[in-house]
Amino acid sequence: MKRYFAICALSAFAQAIPSDKQLLDPAWINEGRHQYRLACGGCHGNGGEGGRGPNLADGATVKRAKNERLFGAIKNGVPGTDMPGFNWDDEKTWRMVAFLRSLSAPAMQAIVPGDVENGRAIFHGKGQCTGCHMIRGGGGFIGPDLTDAGATRTVKQLREGIVAPSDRIAEGFQTVKTVAVDGTKLNGVVKNRNNYSLQVLDEGGKLHLIDAASLREINLEVKSLMPGDYKTKLSAKEIDDLVAFLAKQSVRAEAK
Repeated sequence: MKRYFAICALSAFAQAIPSDKQLLDPAWINEGRHQYRLACGGCHGNGGEGGRGPNLADGATVKRAKNERLFGAIKNGVPGTDMPGFNWDDEKTWRMVAFLRSLSAPAMQAIVPGDVENGRAIFHGKGQCTGCHMIRGGGGFIGPDLTDAGATRTVKQLREGIVAPSDRIAEGFQTVKTVAVDGTKLNGVVKNRNNYSLQVLDEGGKLHLIDAASLREINLEVKSLMPGDYKTKLSAKEIDDLVAFLAKQSVRAEAK
């Protein structure tokens, strides 16, 4: 009899698990965001960026956890930490799960405010993004390829990449300035480096394989080659539109 009731309890819980469509519902996410800011923002930051509690937006804590585990952590708390449990009804708890999932979800799965077509025009025009970035074979080489940007980056990461490009520089795109023994200067990004040589992609898209012994100076920069003035170059709405356009870029679905 005990086993029978245990099986029933598990079945009832399984049936209560929302579908992926529900967890992507903008209304659920917005309600979960409101709950989160009231109950969790003080420790984890209003955007999940972390504080006294761990980062929930960029870390693996949320990404790797199954929905049921997130549900249990919210309901019951996390033993051995300061994380308390919240005695909310199941639907309210699942709305919180929906919001937490949205923090680390690929941008293509999110509801992103903005005009996609105007974002496309900015990418190819006013923003001059194609001088450095490529989408589906068109554009520059010196910046990261953005063909799959919506599937590999969150909305937050897309926005930060535009307004604060030096905060997080992608691997293979660190800026370098070299001076050869004969005085020749070269600026670009480091694609590969070891004790004996380095590969530098210059601003024109040409790859240079350089013997380290031929260089007098190798200056690795902490500042991205991407301009850091898009906050003033573009309006807030134009940035929203550009983010909306990039969020649609994915090799899994035709870009819109």
